[in-house]
Amino acid sequence: MKAKRFFRFLSAVSVAVVLLLVASSLPARAQFGGSQIVFDPQMFARQMQQLQQETATVTNLAQQLQYAIKNTTGGGAGAWQSNQSLLTNLGNIINEQEGLSYTFQGLTQQFQQLYPGFSAASTAGVQSPQATIGTTLSTLSGALASAQAQAQNFQAEQASLQTLELKNQTAIGNLQAVQVSNEIALAQVQQVQMLRQLVMAQMNSQNVAAANQVNSQVQGNLAAQAILSAQAPAGYPEWLHAGSGTAPPQP
Repeated sequence: MKAKRFFRFLSAVSVAVVLLLVASSLPARAQFGGSQIVFDPQMFARQMQQLQQETATVTNLAQQLQYAIKNTTGGGAGAWQSNQSLLTNLGNIINEQEGLSYTFQGLTQQFQQLYPGFSAASTAGVQSPQATIGTTLSTLSGALASAQAQAQNFQAEQASLQTLELKNQTAIGNLQAVQVSNEIALAQVQQVQMLRQLVMAQMNSQNVAAANQVNSQVQGNLAAQAILSAQAPAGYPEWLHAGSGTAPPQP
């Protein structure tokens, strides 16, 4: 509305200037009641030159106003949308597969319960090998499902990129171009977040698989120590008792 009013004002000024110059350029009549018309070509030329200058000034101001309107017109923002729900769902997929996910609130306690080899000083609450193997496989399956969910989101990401490209092609001013650049920067940050989530899922599955392997080794060692610590049958030398501290006889 302000721009329209300014244009109307400029138009009114232009008309007033033209009328003023035309009126001043009308031929003057001779003094003392004479009927002879006095015409000064030089004055008329100067007035025409002044009129051209005033018209050029008004036109230049109008162009500057149009550029200012374009450069301060928004409309390129709004393509970016938060992907917080997607990131949360990707992290929860491993939990849904009954695996051990980095999103689990009591992750440390659950890890120690599933893999008692984490605390080798005690064998209390040892999980069965089938339970730890099942959790490990479920975690690996959940990590694959999380990666699959990211791949299925590629189509939505492509649609967002096409929207940004269209806004980039149709930007009519500096503000719209800057807004499109900001939208692209936000989309890049989202891609970094998606990459970080994928790395976390990979690290999650690798750690669980390694923990299962270490836990199996520790439980095997603890079981062997328990067997060796058992009371040896009567007649066996004392040095066969595990933990007796008696060295075997030297030959």
